[in-house]
Amino acid sequence: MIKFINTPIVLDQSKATKMLYTAESFYGVTIYKLVYSFISKDQMFKLNTKYLNHNTDTDIISFCYGEGKVINSEVYLSIFQITENAKENSQTIENELVRVLSHGFLHSVGFNDKSDLEKKVMINEENKMIDMFHVEQ
Repeated sequence: MIKFINTPIVLDQSKATKMLYTAESFYGVTIYKLVYSFISKDQMFKLNTKYLNHNTDTDIISFCYGEGKVINSEVYLSIFQITENAKENSQTIENELVRVLSHGFLHSVGFNDKSDLEKKVMINEENKMIDMFHVEQ
């Protein structure tokens, strides 16, 4: 089950859902539960401080409870920070949203982004998923 909560209008949920199910097949995993919740900047800051001990703003926090190849995750996204990232990276908000949705999915699959090498791999995988999103339906 894939669920979106408080989704911004600019995101085409049906295309995003199709991308995520395509990625499910591509990565050989099963989505049991994948919930994306769009929250305020303040709510995100509180989550980041409480659970990650980071005293900064962030665009995404993923809580992954699945085991093996089963995805069971809650992903929190800050539309404020995503919008800021889109401006900084000269991207549309939709493209940045898709990147961040992909990022959360990839954490759920087991990818990390702590080291420079992991970040590079994560970006490459995000780009693959963005391509999946933009395939003509």
